[in-house]
Amino acid sequence: MHKRDLGCSGLYRISKVLITSASLEIKLANVINTLPALLPMRRGAIVVVGAEGEPETTATFGVEPPSSGARHIAAKAAIDRIVAKGAPLVVPDTCRSELFQDELQSIVSGTGLVTFIGVPMKADQETLGTLWIDRAKDGAATRTQFEEEVRFLSMVANLAARAVRLDGHESRDSRPIGEEGDRKISAGDKELPEPTRQRPTRIDWIVGESPALRQVVESVKVVAQTNSAVLLRGESGTGKEFFAKAIHELSPRRKKPFVKLNCAALSAGVLESELFGHEKGAFTGAISQRAGRFELADGGTLLLDEIGEISPAFQAKLLRVLQEGELERVGGTKTLKVDVRLICATNKDLETAVAEGEFRADLYYRINVVPLFLPPLRERNGDIPRLAKVFLDRFNRENNRNLEFTPAALEILSRCKFPGNVRELENCVRRTATLARSGTIVPSDFSCQNAQCFSSMLGKTADRPLGTHSLNGLTMSRRLPVESPVGLGYPNSPGDLTVAPNLTNRELLISAMEKAGWVQAKAARILGLTPRQVGYALRRHGIQVKKI
Repeated sequence: MHKRDLGCSGLYRISKVLITSASLEIKLANVINTLPALLPMRRGAIVVVGAEGEPETTATFGVEPPSSGARHIAAKAAIDRIVAKGAPLVVPDTCRSELFQDELQSIVSGTGLVTFIGVPMKADQETLGTLWIDRAKDGAATRTQFEEEVRFLSMVANLAARAVRLDGHESRDSRPIGEEGDRKISAGDKELPEPTRQRPTRIDWIVGESPALRQVVESVKVVAQTNSAVLLRGESGTGKEFFAKAIHELSPRRKKPFVKLNCAALSAGVLESELFGHEKGAFTGAISQRAGRFELADGGTLLLDEIGEISPAFQAKLLRVLQEGELERVGGTKTLKVDVRLICATNKDLETAVAEGEFRADLYYRINVVPLFLPPLRERNGDIPRLAKVFLDRFNRENNRNLEFTPAALEILSRCKFPGNVRELENCVRRTATLARSGTIVPSDFSCQNAQCFSSMLGKTADRPLGTHSLNGLTMSRRLPVESPVGLGYPNSPGDLTVAPNLTNRELLISAMEKAGWVQAKAARILGLTPRQVGYALRRHGIQVKKI
């Protein structure tokens, strides 16, 4: 690439990668995977080091993992020197350098000797890590060429370092579901360096004192100590992603990556590439090798949000990874082993999806090891005022305002059901604060007091949480019958079914069938299920259908 293109066009491409909303691990992986299109490199890596100088985050290109599966950092001695001196390092011939004597077999290319170029990642005069590349030695390479590449790589490394620094600030400052401030450390803990502190035992960044929330928080603390798969269930907006983050932060894996992916936003082909990675040339547009989310999360935690939306064809591929801990990149043949703690999240009724053949039963049992049901906001008595104040404080900081709620305004919020849960509450607070005409928010400032809030229409369907009542594991509404057969065109309609509170699932099914004249379609209408679900339940309970 021409020098001018390397400096302008190249930096533009790198900047586009770093300003996306992806996680830090994904950004760094995309940066290192973009460099082969800009430089004649064979391998490369971005290594972010911790307070003790040990690598915490690594994104690689062309670096093969050791066959033993043990953690290995390529060019470790060179990285240590770059971090210690805070200066670039160019080794024209690695075979003649003592820094590479321990890995000569892996670093010598198939065509000859190797040149190494590494630069420090600096932000505010602090070295946060290293960016390095290597390539087959070129006898025609000049000192000017090396200087140009070092200059370009240094700019890329400093952009990446700034992304690392910003990610650290965001992780401390983001309070998506009611973070009251940075994690509180006791006076005794302040005297200790980070590596000697004990694992946190509290989730201070989740606001709420309601019994429903406290029960989930206690479960999270227990679950976090194991490697068991967790299935977070609850309505949209209840904070599943941030409870997953809490599980990771309280676990022994907290120093490893926390990687997340929304499965609903991607097609099956893109989802496979995102999760498993791909080889160069695997498909149109695959200009370089790319690591998938499973590889990036190795040793840490992977969150698969909206797991219920993946296609049946991809479910089989995902199941193999979960069972064996092995995968192949798209277009590749080499099997890679990964050690990942899986957390899945969904607001879908997976039991019904399994019964209807939309979701594999074996995958359901694999991810549903420890289910955690997150309570909707309307069931978290007393938490709405606390959360509203947190969201208003955040709005004030971002907009240099000094608004506050009156007690009457908080009472209005407390009476709302918020079908969109915490996400809707935050939007309501921001909307009201934006339109407030004085420094105090009063009841008349709310849209619902001016007939301009339409979310109450959604609340009619919000009273049916997951798992309220089930017939042999098949979720159905607590309001029976959902729909009376009268007026639906059925002759001799059986009328409504009166449900006694002490009926068992089998008795409930028989009663509905008798009311429906042993017609499964009519019984399904009464129970609020599909005819297929009713047929499945009849077979499971061994009930013979009477012919009338």
